[in-house]
Amino acid sequence: MAEHRDAFDYQLEMLKAEVEVLNATIRQFDEISKNLKEWAITIWAASVGGALATPMLTKYVWATAFIPILFWMVDTYQHVGQRRFIWRSLLIMDFLNDDRLIKSFERRRLVEFSVMDTGARRERGKAMQDFVSWPRVFLFRTQSILYIGLAMASLIVTIATRSSAWIPGSS
Repeated sequence: MAEHRDAFDYQLEMLKAEVEVLNATIRQFDEISKNLKEWAITIWAASVGGALATPMLTKYVWATAFIPILFWMVDTYQHVGQRRFIWRSLLIMDFLNDDRLIKSFERRRLVEFSVMDTGARRERGKAMQDFVSWPRVFLFRTQSILYIGLAMASLIVTIATRSSAWIPGSS
């Protein structure tokens, strides 16, 4: 005879599955961010190198500063999405560590908590909105240092190329 499983057991299994989905999704966002950074560096370096190698384009090296800024914006958009999943992980952590879990076991159903809200779509609070806010994520040091550094390097190279010693083919 098959063992009877109640709704509470099912909810707990779904909560466990949700944690696994959250972790996999967060890792996937990290991989996307890593790829964006790699592409930003590659395209930026190729653009600067191409501009420096082509005398008539050298005066446009400054324009390469926009490449990392565009990638920074796309990377920020990805991180905002990721932070929704991280927020949900934090909500689950809070649930597992407060009285709601104990009450849930006593009542044999999840108390004051819903499962399978992986992107924290039901969350509307200010704390969550602050956690995922675009301006906040945009200014993360892990984001901004790389992209600002590349943009600044473009500007430094532009200034350096103004000196005739740096212009290819000049004496």
